[in-house]
Amino acid sequence: MKRLLSAIALPLMAAAAMTVATPAQAQKTLVIGIQADPTGLDPEAVLNNTSGFVMATIYDSLVRYKPGTVDVEPALAQSWDVSPDGLTYTFHLRKGVTFQDGTPFNAQTYVKGLNRLLDKNDPDSIYKTGPVEGYIDTTYEQVASYRAVDDDTVEFKLKTAYAPFLTNLAMVWNGVVSPAAAHKFGKDFRNHPVGTGPFIFKEWRPNDQIVLEANPNYWGGKPKLDRIVFKEYPDPQAGLLALKQGDVQILGDLSTQSIPALKGDPNVVLMTQPGLAVSGIGLPCDTKPFNDKRVRQALNYAIDRDAIDKALYQGYAEPMTSPLPSSQWGFDKSLKGYTYDPAKAKELLKEAGYPNGFKVEFLSYNSARGYNPAGAELAVAVQGYLKKIGVETEIRKMEIGAMLAQIRTGKYDGIFTVGWTGDNGDPDNFLYELFGTAKIPITNTPRYKNPEVDKILLDAQKEPNHDKRVALYAQAQKIILDDAPWIFVNSVLQVRAVRKEVKGYVLNPTQMFFDMEKVSLQ
Repeated sequence: MKRLLSAIALPLMAAAAMTVATPAQAQKTLVIGIQADPTGLDPEAVLNNTSGFVMATIYDSLVRYKPGTVDVEPALAQSWDVSPDGLTYTFHLRKGVTFQDGTPFNAQTYVKGLNRLLDKNDPDSIYKTGPVEGYIDTTYEQVASYRAVDDDTVEFKLKTAYAPFLTNLAMVWNGVVSPAAAHKFGKDFRNHPVGTGPFIFKEWRPNDQIVLEANPNYWGGKPKLDRIVFKEYPDPQAGLLALKQGDVQILGDLSTQSIPALKGDPNVVLMTQPGLAVSGIGLPCDTKPFNDKRVRQALNYAIDRDAIDKALYQGYAEPMTSPLPSSQWGFDKSLKGYTYDPAKAKELLKEAGYPNGFKVEFLSYNSARGYNPAGAELAVAVQGYLKKIGVETEIRKMEIGAMLAQIRTGKYDGIFTVGWTGDNGDPDNFLYELFGTAKIPITNTPRYKNPEVDKILLDAQKEPNHDKRVALYAQAQKIILDDAPWIFVNSVLQVRAVRKEVKGYVLNPTQMFFDMEKVSLQ
């Protein structure tokens, strides 16, 4: 999925190089700095923010988020109807839309795409293309049937009411792909993305850059930019220098260590937004010693969150007191979280049979992430606190894609940095994805199981009444916090560094690069 695309070889490589280097051309080329390589560009097959950044510019979904929010508005569906019992969704599709390869977008092609996702016997099934880490089950698990009513209408019948259905459809992970391209490229579609979005994929040079060009036939209007280049800077200082010199216009992954150097730069704006993000340390709940809740609670009492936030996050983070970020509706303000109490941590370890602590490997990604702009420095800080209670850790740093591959095997028995950025603004996207048994091992990487929590979360999905959903999520938060499958560390503000010549760029709480057709350079 990281292969050089031979069909678009040297001419495009040369063109891309000139694009970045030539000031005259750079006026309409937006360069976005990222710290890691995507793991693929098929929206339902991959699940990491770096891939999402790029895919948000290539694909559209039936519905989308209003700029700067997670409120749903029309996209490829210009309107929809929901039956009173919440079991039938009818989408009226936008007419005259084509995929970037010229394939018409209509009810028939949309249903072909659904077949690819939901019918494992389909000749073009996504499950025949490699590992699948997307949101297929989450989005469609309550779908009983679907059909093209006519050329411009699609109908879903649900088994039971499912409150997050619309917001899930708007996620970048539910981007609509060209069925013709999926058939043509087969296993290699992940490297040949084709959607209906504002930018068309042109080139991927692994561990270097991805080049996209404006879609002149975009249904939402031709983009104001000629192209977007996602340029990889694994070294945050190199990305910072490129931004200050004007070689990069937006830093998508901004490390907190870079913030002081940017605050006084007259050419750079630090854009912030309340973050739908959480960050912590995953504890493998099915492996000794972490299968004892007292051990997991001890590690939570061992760290000083306020000190970590002050030292590493420049005031852009707050301690987690719940499995939800405070900006998420449903957040339970009554929960106080874990205080810094190393004496209590040692007492709990002693009760669990580990009076002298223990040793364990500590896996960490090696780059800043949107949910953790301190990157591996968080692991170093936590390591120091754990040592004070007798828990010795050896940190092993990995590139984010490789690290996710390892912890998603369901077999890794060390502790590891873990985090999440909300995809749709619904508490279900945090609590069910991160702590539901059905999500082991892809998003529930600590392999946490609690049947009571599962029942509460499934009941909340089916509950149409907002206040009742809030009450259910309050129950779940309390139990999960007590069970401590993570060391719950913090929730950060979304921070992006943007040069002043960039106009029309709006942050989205999901951190994705939505609405990029409206962005210009002046």
